[in-house]
Amino acid sequence: MNRFVAPVLVVVLLAAPAQTVRAQDASLRGSLGGAAPQGSVFAQDDLGADDAADDTGEAETTRAGATALDTDAGEEAEPLAEAGRIRAVQPFAERLRAVSRRSATGGGGSLINDIYDGETQRDAARGIRVGSFLLYPELFTGLGWTDNRSGDTSGTSGLLYRIAPTLRAQSDWSRHSLGVNFRGSFTAYPDSTVEADPSATLDALLRLDVSDRTEVDVSARYGLSLEDSGSAEATGGGRDIHELGGGLALRRSVGLIGAELRGQVDSTVYSGGNSTAANRERDNALFSATLRLDSNTGAGLQPFVEGSLFTRRYFERCTDLTLCADRDSKGYALRAGIAFDAGGKITGDIGAGWRSETLDDTRLARLEGLTVDGSLIWSPTRLTTVTATLATNLAPSTISGTPGSLLYSGDLRLAHGFSDAVSGEVGIGLSRRDYAGIRLIEDEASATAALTWALTSNVAVQGRYTFRRFSSTTPGAGYSENAIEGGLRFRH
Repeated sequence: MNRFVAPVLVVVLLAAPAQTVRAQDASLRGSLGGAAPQGSVFAQDDLGADDAADDTGEAETTRAGATALDTDAGEEAEPLAEAGRIRAVQPFAERLRAVSRRSATGGGGSLINDIYDGETQRDAARGIRVGSFLLYPELFTGLGWTDNRSGDTSGTSGLLYRIAPTLRAQSDWSRHSLGVNFRGSFTAYPDSTVEADPSATLDALLRLDVSDRTEVDVSARYGLSLEDSGSAEATGGGRDIHELGGGLALRRSVGLIGAELRGQVDSTVYSGGNSTAANRERDNALFSATLRLDSNTGAGLQPFVEGSLFTRRYFERCTDLTLCADRDSKGYALRAGIAFDAGGKITGDIGAGWRSETLDDTRLARLEGLTVDGSLIWSPTRLTTVTATLATNLAPSTISGTPGSLLYSGDLRLAHGFSDAVSGEVGIGLSRRDYAGIRLIEDEASATAALTWALTSNVAVQGRYTFRRFSSTTPGAGYSENAIEGGLRFRH
């Protein structure tokens, strides 16, 4: 039933009065397009007062000034390549906001309004006011072709079609703020036995300004994606991955120091596929608490440190250690780095640390390793913006003999505006997943190029080419995919 979530939401959007639609971006199996446009070199948004927003994922969650239109809930800078899963290419404007919020200097909010955000301005979204909220709906519909419809070693070439809705809602309150963000995509392959690909993300962020120095954030999110059948974790048959999370964060400025204390719950549930029992064995939840301290001097270079404690619990408990492993765990993470803002045209952060997770089953090795994370926004010219990210993730596993994997990923994306009606984008990404305790490594390389031409104030033509190469130390698991698609983006 989960596979029909995206189509149902499409119908709801199309049935809404005063329909306004925007395009959705995609990977080789995601859609094209971008997020609601922000202030750019062509025009500045004036629909909201100054606001604050945060990345509420397991990575850092630092405050940066932003306009109300920039306060989407829980947006994170998604890597272009992440081995083991099919994920949509994040719209450039959405990615820019997420990377901007990672900066602890507070300069990210002003930066995003001063540089090119990758959007065409001729069809800039005006939004719909509903009470004290502004709504930004969008829709992309397109046709395409891929040389690997199933995304594995036995994939065949053929046509595809895609429907991809987006809906953003942002409060326009004088003090507190509530933002809700939905992105969905439904891809089908006509004249093929390949199952359709659904994907969706839904997140919300409620920000409460308790005082001039204190802020409380309440966040929630849900994600649906299809597991890559080439991954070592997959057992065959399109398996849906459901990611649910919620968090509570308290931030306070104390003189020259900013402090943040946050608690978070992130759960992963699997459904579909060929084995219901295997699904239950992988379902788990991670409970974490993090304390972060950073400089609050307003200088161009500001250091930060943070520490986390966490515990992981599996829903299906192992009762017989001769047949299974007890993969419940406890761990910690330490991280330090520096955020920078040089001259208003370049901002970012870089940090390094150590993360360790000890499983309750002593037969399995400790899952630990060096973590490196960073982000960069650079505006070399008035109509060109470059973003880059580095990320490290430690993921659990139910593969025999390993406690999990260490995933390093990085990417570089560039957007350029040729005019107020034409914009282009290129990007590359690399990732490596290394499983602890066994000889298993998975690499992924991705590249994408897209072009948008706004025909009217509501309609744009979009085209995108995407390449993906997946390789593994498992014999016969590697494959590649080329995809090209084009369609229409509608937004008000």
